[in-house]
Amino acid sequence: MNFLIVLLLMIGVSFSLPKLVSPEWLKEHLGDPEIVILEFSDSQSYLVEGHIPGARLTEKEEWRVMDEKTGALVKKPLKEYEKLFRKWGINNSSKVVLYYKGNNTNEILGAVYAYWIFHLLGHEKVALLDGGWSGWSNKGFPVSYDEPQIKEGNFRANYNPRKEIDADYLLNSIGKKPILDGRPVGHYFGISKFPAAKKYGHVPCSISLPWEWWIQRDKRTNKLLIKIPAYVDEFLKNQGIKREDEVLLFCFGGTGAAFLYMVMDFAGYQGMRVYDASKREWEYLNYPLNRYVWETFRDCRLPNR
Repeated sequence: MNFLIVLLLMIGVSFSLPKLVSPEWLKEHLGDPEIVILEFSDSQSYLVEGHIPGARLTEKEEWRVMDEKTGALVKKPLKEYEKLFRKWGINNSSKVVLYYKGNNTNEILGAVYAYWIFHLLGHEKVALLDGGWSGWSNKGFPVSYDEPQIKEGNFRANYNPRKEIDADYLLNSIGKKPILDGRPVGHYFGISKFPAAKKYGHVPCSISLPWEWWIQRDKRTNKLLIKIPAYVDEFLKNQGIKREDEVLLFCFGGTGAAFLYMVMDFAGYQGMRVYDASKREWEYLNYPLNRYVWETFRDCRLPNR
């Protein structure tokens, strides 16, 4: 009798999902009804190069919409995500694994943005595949060229406002809460900018932590992949940032801030909040920017207001 009870309990226990899953872990769980896999690429790559068996295709463009007033690319209305997730067969009980092909940085940025969106919608049973497509294919693991048969899901969003901020919240937090800037260092310092940007510089008192440093090219597949550096935790500690602190994340258009969110989440930090519209909206509002100065949270040049 005791053995039967133990066996029933074992059957009823759901497996846990690491935040960063290895190719070996995913291969072991292929075909599990709880797992939903999303590939960030395009239709040609998905069908011609193949994909992980059971993976659904998506692209970064499916996850964002343009704000006509500011030109910022931002998240879609939450109901639209519910429709997308259900189309891919996602339920609230699903464990979602994201991976990117690595043909370009947009695929990587799409995957990390999706990671944050899932958390924003109250679904933290989501993981990133370590090494993306390169990590999978370098192991010689199975490849499919067929589109999976999908049963529509029943996902319902549970929005968590503690995962994001707006421009005024950031403005009123300058010098009071740590702000991380995920853009390239030249953009932070103010000697260069994205072509779409109208102004140079960074939010006063913000700290430069560029996500682009963490992108490498796989020698075998020649595709891009994320290599998360070991120094992230030490860097944040040196800035006086504790794991439970509220940290505000900024970039040019949201995806870089989402990249920082994901990396900090992997490292066990808890209080990250993304400013989705970021610099596109910030400069439209004519909010303050500092230039030609390196700053930290503790040593910064406050704006004149």
